[in-house]
Amino acid sequence: MEDRVKRGPGGKLALWVFYAFCGYFVWAMARYFWVISQVQAFPGATLDGELGSTIGKWVGALLGFLVLSVVGVVLGYIAWVTRPQQIEE
Repeated sequence: MEDRVKRGPGGKLALWVFYAFCGYFVWAMARYFWVISQVQAFPGATLDGELGSTIGKWVGALLGFLVLSVVGVVLGYIAWVTRPQQIEE
């Protein structure tokens, strides 16, 4: 029977931090889109990317998504590096 290799304490912590961040990411994006959908564009907003315009809302959502994605990629990489390695005999 094969022995399973287990993560060390640092690897478990990295994995749980990554899982927690994934949950936060989903919550933050849902909350952002829920809040931003309630914001009404102010009179005189143009399509030049002003914060109150529709394009401004989408640019803000995209930038928030990109920042959180970069953090998620870094945390995922750390969790991947700290995974248990297979022992070859």
